[in-house]
Amino acid sequence: MSTVVKIGGVLLENPTSAVVQIRRVMKPRTAVVHGGGKQITRILEQMKVASTFIDGLRVTDEKTLQAVAMALMGEVHTALILEFAKNGLPAVGMFGCVQAANKAGPWGLVGTDVRVDSHALTALLDAGKLPVIPTLAVGPTSLLNVNGDETASAVAIALKAEELIFLTDVDGVRDGEGKVFEQAARPDELLKASFVSGGMIPKLRAVKAAMDAGIQTVRVGRTVFGNT
Repeated sequence: MSTVVKIGGVLLENPTSAVVQIRRVMKPRTAVVHGGGKQITRILEQMKVASTFIDGLRVTDEKTLQAVAMALMGEVHTALILEFAKNGLPAVGMFGCVQAANKAGPWGLVGTDVRVDSHALTALLDAGKLPVIPTLAVGPTSLLNVNGDETASAVAIALKAEELIFLTDVDGVRDGEGKVFEQAARPDELLKASFVSGGMIPKLRAVKAAMDAGIQTVRVGRTVFGNT
């Protein structure tokens, strides 16, 4: 059985501490999915391009997509793999193993219906390697910016993973009074709650998709979804 770990942009500001956090939760067969939202926003600010989000997803035109590729591949991906190597972990970059369709609506070059090359990832895991997957997908006619949580869920489903872990800069999923849920059977009711907003919306949708597909345990910070 395998484990999928997703780590986001804020935690990736320091690759050394990011790898420390990943190592705390990784198992012998682990795949890592990384985002880079904070890094993307910083590059866009340098380009004097405003960031716009709808339902927690970044609106992506061609200029924004350039920043996404620069941040994910030119900064985060390479730094993360180098840091794994320094720690003696056999990380292998897996850009190209994620494909997606263009999401309909106002988001532009954003991907959805994420598909993952499970054969390539399984072969790497069988060989004792650590696949590292950026959230940049190959679309029908261009690269597509894909949500990191949706990508991690798709990877977990493709690998039939035992556990999906979202490492995040927040403590977990909070209720309307700001208290963290320690345990929840499923995210369905939370998705209907008025206090769930912003980036937590796609995250909980990803949790639901994973659990609907048979992933037994999903962790978001301290919040554990499942019957463990």
